[in-house]
Amino acid sequence: MRGGAIALRLSSIGLLAGLVSLSGCGTWWHGDHQSVTIFTTPLEAQAVVDDRVHLIVPGTVSLSRKADHQAVVTKEGYEPKTMTLTRTWSWWVLGDIFGCVIIFSPACISSDKDNGGYYTFDDKVYVTLEKKNTQLPPYQ
Repeated sequence: MRGGAIALRLSSIGLLAGLVSLSGCGTWWHGDHQSVTIFTTPLEAQAVVDDRVHLIVPGTVSLSRKADHQAVVTKEGYEPKTMTLTRTWSWWVLGDIFGCVIIFSPACISSDKDNGGYYTFDDKVYVTLEKKNTQLPPYQ
């Protein structure tokens, strides 16, 4: 009987450790940054993200999950395009909620919320640039 009690106790400790590991799981599993690849039509346009990161597209940029970001895409002969890279809720929120309900620790929820683990971006962003109108207006 003594061996059964030890096994039950070890199982309980293992279950508790597993539930604790769910807390903050969004930040632990997918980090506070995410790689996002920007594609354009036409190819080889330039993108500036948050007035700091410059890249030739298609190209990949690492974005903090803590906030939305702004990108300006330009190419000579085309109208510039400004777009917001908007974060959305991640499925990791459910892991935090489930883990926190079981272990009664609201700290895990606030940790992922503050560190960006609750959020995600689209992995790929597609942008189509419009050609500039090069025709002169009619003379009057």
